[in-house]
Amino acid sequence: MSDGRKRFSGSEYKKRAKDKEYKESKVLNKIPKLSTFFKPATPSSLNAPDNGQQHQHDLEEIETSKCESDLVINNLTTSTLNMDPATFYIDYNDPAKWIINDVTRDYVAKHGINQNLNDDFTCSKREYPDKNRFLNKSLFVRTRINGEVQSRPWLVFSKSTGTVFCAPCRLFGSAHLSTLVTIGFNDWKNAVRKLNDHENSIPHKTSTVALIERGKTAGKINQEIVLQLEQETNYWRNILKRIVATVRSLVIRGLPLRGSEEKFGSYHSGNFIMTLELLAEFDPFLSEHIRHYGKIGSGNTSYLSSQTYGEFIQIMAEKITKQIVEEVKVSKYFSISVDSTPDVSHVDQLSFIIRYISKDGTPIERFLKFIANTGHKSEQLADAVFDTLNQYNLDIKNCRGQSYDNASNMAGKYTGLQARIKEVIPLAIYVPCSAHSLNLVGISAVDCCEKSTTYFRYLQELYNFFTASTHRWEILLFYLKKSKCVKSLSQTRWSARYEAGKSLCTSWSEIKNALQAIIDDANEKPVTKFDASVLLKPFNTIEMCFMTVFWNEVLERFHIVNKKLQSVNIELGMIVELYGSLEQYISRIRNNFEEYEGKAIQICGEMQYKKDKRRTVKRKRQFDETMNEVITETGKEDFRINVFFVILDKLNAELVRRGSSYKNLCVKFDFLTNICSFDEEIISEKTRALIEQYPNDIEESFTNECLHLRDHLFFKSDKKRNAQELCKMLYTNDLIDIYPNVTTALRMYLCTFATNCTAERSFSALKRVKSHLRSTLESDRLNATSILHIESEMLRSINYDDIIDDFASKKAVRVMMDSNMTSVDDPPTHRWSTAIAVSEFL
Repeated sequence: MSDGRKRFSGSEYKKRAKDKEYKESKVLNKIPKLSTFFKPATPSSLNAPDNGQQHQHDLEEIETSKCESDLVINNLTTSTLNMDPATFYIDYNDPAKWIINDVTRDYVAKHGINQNLNDDFTCSKREYPDKNRFLNKSLFVRTRINGEVQSRPWLVFSKSTGTVFCAPCRLFGSAHLSTLVTIGFNDWKNAVRKLNDHENSIPHKTSTVALIERGKTAGKINQEIVLQLEQETNYWRNILKRIVATVRSLVIRGLPLRGSEEKFGSYHSGNFIMTLELLAEFDPFLSEHIRHYGKIGSGNTSYLSSQTYGEFIQIMAEKITKQIVEEVKVSKYFSISVDSTPDVSHVDQLSFIIRYISKDGTPIERFLKFIANTGHKSEQLADAVFDTLNQYNLDIKNCRGQSYDNASNMAGKYTGLQARIKEVIPLAIYVPCSAHSLNLVGISAVDCCEKSTTYFRYLQELYNFFTASTHRWEILLFYLKKSKCVKSLSQTRWSARYEAGKSLCTSWSEIKNALQAIIDDANEKPVTKFDASVLLKPFNTIEMCFMTVFWNEVLERFHIVNKKLQSVNIELGMIVELYGSLEQYISRIRNNFEEYEGKAIQICGEMQYKKDKRRTVKRKRQFDETMNEVITETGKEDFRINVFFVILDKLNAELVRRGSSYKNLCVKFDFLTNICSFDEEIISEKTRALIEQYPNDIEESFTNECLHLRDHLFFKSDKKRNAQELCKMLYTNDLIDIYPNVTTALRMYLCTFATNCTAERSFSALKRVKSHLRSTLESDRLNATSILHIESEMLRSINYDDIIDDFASKKAVRVMMDSNMTSVDDPPTHRWSTAIAVSEFL
């Protein structure tokens, strides 16, 4: 089959080969021979006696030089073969040992000059007739006429010769300049004058400029390669800065990044592409990058895909997690709190929270991760806790506290999670969540009385009635005007029911008028009128109005205290005080029945209780009963005894019972916050108790430290501080070394959880991160996105360059592991990653 080329005959091939040989010989004849470059010896010159002797002398010198050269080469070869490999090392710190070549010049130009100022100058001794002189460090600086001190970075001390050299002149200068270049300078008597003359000389300045230029890119052989790598590195670094900024802003707010498709210009793209498109409208650099790389498709690198920002999310999450773990390890003591909730995909997520003391003495609570499908049994929860601590290399022996809700699988005394952890580390004190305990106090008070249960059920039914129809809601708003609308009962925070009760208390007449308007409306359905009439009946009773006024004031106090209990900075001492204040408040309002009744009568206008309106049923008396034995109670007394007192007694009893657990924990450390009010004997007793409880944490000198601290506070006239203020004072004033055991005790005390509300807050973040649009989010991505969203303050402090450097290092390692060399046709990812990797060695 013909390939399109012309075929020749055999004779034609021979003819063409002969012509080619002729042309090559013709060209070779035109090239001069080697003999033409040397002048041949003439017979006349050989016969001349002087020239003959001179020629014989030259031949002898050539032969001698040849023999010497052969001897040197043989000796060099032999010594090189027998030489220890360690002797090939060039000491770049000693200028006397430098081998002046391009390698040495490049090394010094890149790494700088080491003046060896910390070496021993005793070997620089030189004897003079009057005395011995040595090198002094004052020669390495120059004092100008105006008094300014200027360093001499070019002057280098050689320990092997005990002299000094001028590094630039030794590398780039001529050998005849001075001893500063050749054998080293050691004329210490005249050093100041000669060094001044040398550094002002033109050859020295020329050599210094040559060294500086050698260190710059323009002075390198690989100038074009370095410039190309730098340009490409800067280009992709600027692109990645914009991408990292976009990703960080989106994950901080918990927004999804992907859409239904990843295409620029599409209305179905996600927030990531949408944000880049918005930035590109005002950023020509990013706009040009998107124009070139935005639609090149898969298989080509543009750093605009979901894989890229997924890697950035993972890198940022690893940085945040690593920083948290390092802070915990520095603090040493920590406490844990876990709580679980189902996510949108019905997967049970266990939130893991850790609390520790920062470097300034402030308690900090951090989110670590969500653990999926751990189970609800205490044994499963304990395994999840231990595995998580082992994952982050946190020693469980440093755990000093644990806090959960009051569920039996968590708070169980014998088989609960807290009991299983105490089996491993008995010093991990269990503290029930104070906010959750306060909710349980209110729930128990409501359940103890039928009237109270009916009241809160009525609030929810009232809200449901008006919100079930937009028409009814408009009627309600018409009568309310500027008053508060009805509120629904909170399903999580019991104290938040205060808003629902307050709306009814402040808008009693308006809501009543709205219900009456619905009843009187002829266009309303009979069912709606009937429901409105049922809801209107309680408005005409003093009992309902009394409960509204009473619970409004009680829930107001509970609501404010509950919000305080949810603070991260709250400590056990404050919890004891708040619970105690509520106990006193409940005891005080026990005598305020008449006050509440007067307010109820003023609001509803009804003075008779329901019991007083009913006909009194007289029981038939037996033959042996008298009239004096029949006792009848009024409606007021019945309501006071069976409703008002029952609710208050239940509230007070629950506050005392649940508050006692915090008092028992606080009594061990409370003397530190009020140490000035205790005498020496009590302080010794309390410190001894702590030493016995924490023998591996607190030393025997703890008692003396506490007595010293008491005198210290007396001297400052600062007799009382809470635990946080005292700990922060020790850290701020750098008194930790003076009171180490006091600081240790405060750290163990303050790192204890008072509430697990941080875990509850993480559930809110979980709903934003894993919404119905992202219900298939994997566990690793969920944890990475969640920690970036929850710990957004830490994320804001991370520098863009650090994130990009980590990203580039991973890419560079991936390229360096590839056995094939990177070519010009490789994708930009490999070329830029190789640029990063190579630039580390330039």
